[in-house]
Amino acid sequence: MRVEVIDSVQRLTEIEVAWDELYSCDPNAHFFLSSDFIYAVAIRAAGKFRILTTWTDDDRLAGVLPLLVTTKWSKTQHCLVNVLDMLGHVFDADYTGILCDPEFEYPVCELFAAEVSGMAFRRIILNYYSGCSDRLARFIGAFDPEIFDTKFNEHIINNGETDNLVCPYVDLPDSFSDYLASLSSNTRQKLRRLLRQLDTDTSLQVRKSRPETYPQDVAVLSKLWYLKHAQNKGHKRASQLAEAFKDVIMLGLANGTVYLAILYRDGKPIAAQANYLDKVKGQVLFHVGGRDDSVRDLSVGLMLQAHCIRWSLANNFGLYDFTTGNEPYKYSLGASDRKITSCEVFTRSGTNVSDRLDGGCRDEALVFIERYAKKGRIEDARTALRQAQAAWPTLALPEDIQALIAPRAEANRDRQ
Repeated sequence: MRVEVIDSVQRLTEIEVAWDELYSCDPNAHFFLSSDFIYAVAIRAAGKFRILTTWTDDDRLAGVLPLLVTTKWSKTQHCLVNVLDMLGHVFDADYTGILCDPEFEYPVCELFAAEVSGMAFRRIILNYYSGCSDRLARFIGAFDPEIFDTKFNEHIINNGETDNLVCPYVDLPDSFSDYLASLSSNTRQKLRRLLRQLDTDTSLQVRKSRPETYPQDVAVLSKLWYLKHAQNKGHKRASQLAEAFKDVIMLGLANGTVYLAILYRDGKPIAAQANYLDKVKGQVLFHVGGRDDSVRDLSVGLMLQAHCIRWSLANNFGLYDFTTGNEPYKYSLGASDRKITSCEVFTRSGTNVSDRLDGGCRDEALVFIERYAKKGRIEDARTALRQAQAAWPTLALPEDIQALIAPRAEANRDRQ
């Protein structure tokens, strides 16, 4: 078997069929490891993604590990380091994982670990890992304990009320009436009342996003999400996040992997919800929603969730996944728990493997050098420059940045 590290979108298009075949045969595959989703996020991370693939001797794709490399400044080591993250998660995937042919599961994971061990990085973050626990254990267990260490992470939010590593889901029955029958009498009556109101009240309407309305519908979803979360997350952070998911949702709508529903009242949008559609595995995955909290006389969020579950059954999906977070409302809708894992592998030295920078982070290194030079952090700028020149000997700085660093360096030499 051989490992190929893919860093170009063109190569991803060339292996799409092989990827889809592997996805179909992997019982632990989930939507966020599909070729459609990874392609959508890879084109936003040109030059930064490293998608590890494993091939058998007869050129069959046997494994996929999508990674993203970033460059950071280590405050403890006072130098530049690289961090490997799961490509999907950085761009709005609710889950991450390793795609494998079950026949080659262990050798694939060990080969991936061997390949990553030789890459330039300070740590690899494996947060929100969903899939076979043996697969993850085999991967992290293959790193040399003399060089690397491992830790597991928790993700508790909402002041300790929500565990984001618990992911409720509903196995859908044959019909919506059967689904309602599985709920408590109070919830069943509430959903029937809400859906009856949705079906009969002419002021209420749910519209499915269609090609001619994609841009404005995504803008509506983004705005409603921002209105819901701006107070808790702060204006700047909420604005960044609301803007960040637009491109991926747009691409998902275009390739048929996103169902976006918007609830209107008297022509005004009051709630929106985007779900990912895994047509291979027969699953609907709740991804992002927003609502107008000024609407006090109607449970708009619950109404839209009920509509989406009913839509999922009408379109023959077999599982409705609420994804991350054990919020109580999910259990009122009949959900059962599924747990996922977060961990990371990091170098004991605190610096990159072999103390070298990733070969694709030249531009990011330059940004740090220029930023620190302009801020007067001259020693940090020099350190970053030495690291960059070790990786790219012909690296040249802009004249104004060189001027900020060089005179002091020459003065120090004169004093010595």
